[in-house]
Amino acid sequence: MTVDERGRATLGTDDAEQPPLRQNRDYTYLIAGGAISSLGSRMSSLAFPLITLAATGSPFAVGLVAGATTMALVLVGLPAGALVDRWDRRRTMIFAAALGGTAYLSVAIAAFADHITVPHLMLAAACGGVANGFYAPAEQVAVRHVVRKSDIPRAAVNNQVRSATAGLAGPPIGGLLFGITRGLPMVADALTYLVAIVCASRVRTPLPGTAIEDREALLPSIRTGLRFLFGHQLLRTITLLSTVLNFAGTGLVVSVTITMQQRGTAPGWIGAVSSAMAVSMLVASLLAGRILQHLSVGLLMFLTPVVGAVAFAGMAFVHAPVALMVLMACATFLLAPCNAAVVAVLTARTPADRLGRVMSADNVLSLVLTALAPATMGFLIGAAGGEEAMMTFAVLLLLSGVLVLAFPRLMSMPAVVDSAGQTA
Repeated sequence: MTVDERGRATLGTDDAEQPPLRQNRDYTYLIAGGAISSLGSRMSSLAFPLITLAATGSPFAVGLVAGATTMALVLVGLPAGALVDRWDRRRTMIFAAALGGTAYLSVAIAAFADHITVPHLMLAAACGGVANGFYAPAEQVAVRHVVRKSDIPRAAVNNQVRSATAGLAGPPIGGLLFGITRGLPMVADALTYLVAIVCASRVRTPLPGTAIEDREALLPSIRTGLRFLFGHQLLRTITLLSTVLNFAGTGLVVSVTITMQQRGTAPGWIGAVSSAMAVSMLVASLLAGRILQHLSVGLLMFLTPVVGAVAFAGMAFVHAPVALMVLMACATFLLAPCNAAVVAVLTARTPADRLGRVMSADNVLSLVLTALAPATMGFLIGAAGGEEAMMTFAVLLLLSGVLVLAFPRLMSMPAVVDSAGQTA
């Protein structure tokens, strides 16, 4: 769950100059380019381990390649945010997409030539991580420039729909293409980057970075973003609670897979439970606009982990696959609306000239802890057993929700902003 928040924007186009979201040409290009690129990323997220395992037969090599992406995202996250706030955002998106597309195309060529090596795959995966580390905050800042403040919640909802759709459709398409020939998913992903480049180049709204004479040095600029993130009580609260929610939720999703494997559940049913989560999040994304109109940000941040904790606790003792599918759908249903609510409020309140840094700092914090969740859960399952580990993480998830009650301002804060950019 990525979030950003704060004061009033000092940069960006006047709301009066922007059309409604459905008529907003620039926003359409941004959301379309990001949607196609997200679909490609989900395809390659399946294809990378399959290609690595087919070429090496080594699960350790698969871990190295997957770790290269995460490590790159962590290492470039903070500098990328500072640089995104300096540079022209359109050019940043174009160059980032070009880097990712080139890296993945090189893997496709190597696969067609039957010359796959682990160092090459690690380098390509790292380049993909770097590309995402720059593209994602640049796109978010660009959206902040091209849409009216009153349309930010709807834009956040659309982003959740885009992510959920890509998560549901991308892996099956990637698997299908991989079944035809190893390099084909990477060719498809490279083409999606090309689409993202074309879409970004068609955005007409100026997306300039900070003027050269006003730029801080890189390290002080990063510190400014971190101070901004943690110096405001509301922003700090939302960020830390969201990070705990993500950590516990990720660990619980992993625990379901491991526990089902230990119980001897058929792989098809394990996949069905995972698909139930994807379908639930897609449906919730489509309904998120209505949900945001009726529930405050704090209430969503309370209900999401509490409902999830109860459902996951039930999964610790339920063995029937169909029941597990229902519980998984319930556990993850509110996640997309909760994400959209938090992102909408925080994006609307963050000055546009600091949004890249704040976003990246929050992303890095969430990414580091989320990356630790599977290993932590695996250790607990090995030490105490699947049901005990799931209950431990369910309690942690529950606590992240209960803590929200200590912040009345958050509980009363709606996700929807008015035309002046103020929360009700």
